[in-house]
Amino acid sequence: MPELDFVHEADTENEPTDETLAFTVNGQQGSVIIDVTSTNMEGEPLRFDFSVTGPFAVAAVIVKGGPANDPTTGANLYDYRTTPAGQVEADETLHAQLNPNGTAYTGISHVAFCMVEDGAQT
Repeated sequence: MPELDFVHEADTENEPTDETLAFTVNGQQGSVIIDVTSTNMEGEPLRFDFSVTGPFAVAAVIVKGGPANDPTTGANLYDYRTTPAGQVEADETLHAQLNPNGTAYTGISHVAFCMVEDGAQT
């Protein structure tokens, strides 16, 4: 798998909402648009879609869920380096890991997008 030269990490400071994460790298503007598609009974996000604008693409997304002090929870890594282009400009239905019982997704607490220049991995 090729090593990545990330140009930017765009992340939510808290649980994601329907939001746009805007950023500038080397004078080029871009954004990640997040659309939360389902929530649990407490209103925590469970699944989301994303798309990217500007001359950037996503090589990986890390979706963290569950309590920060719970060692049994972790994160899901969506690694797009294995796609034909090695990156994507959008994806759907991303979620955190299953709860310890394996019965439902944990509420999402944090999302990090690892950005590359569009076409950098092709």
